[in-house]
Amino acid sequence: MRNGLLIAGVFLLAPVLSVFAGEKAGVMEKLAALEGDWMLLDEDGRETDVVGSSFRLTAGGSAVVETMFPNSSDGHEMVNMYHADGDRVLMTHYCAAGNQPRLVVETTDDENRLELRFESITNLATPDSTYMSEAVYVFHGDDRLTTRWRSMSGGELTEETTTIELKRRK
Repeated sequence: MRNGLLIAGVFLLAPVLSVFAGEKAGVMEKLAALEGDWMLLDEDGRETDVVGSSFRLTAGGSAVVETMFPNSSDGHEMVNMYHADGDRVLMTHYCAAGNQPRLVVETTDDENRLELRFESITNLATPDSTYMSEAVYVFHGDDRLTTRWRSMSGGELTEETTTIELKRRK
């Protein structure tokens, strides 16, 4: 009976473990390792009492869902869904602006850095509407994360960068 449960458990975990195989393994493993709540840091680098992002695995471990600014009182909660697509990883950003840009998540020569570049978008009101276009994630060990976001507006990449500093809640 015990061996039967062990074998059943292995079969149930097999799809989860296979998600992290191949070229996309490094990206998905890095994103899965973010699981938990991440607190916003203030301009002096001190932890606040505001959850900036919450990461969790979903869909049998085949996707990572990030909720940005969960339960925000101003209605700016947003969701990012990360998942494998063949030999690459995609992120769909469900933006408070009402559009959904899709970005390709890629590793770089720096193992502590991921780059997200625009691929496509749905529900864009007009070609000149503003939408998230690129991001960089910088990992500072296991418990600190900096994200930098840039958007397109009027068909051009904005100069302004939105930087979000996060620390894992212990």
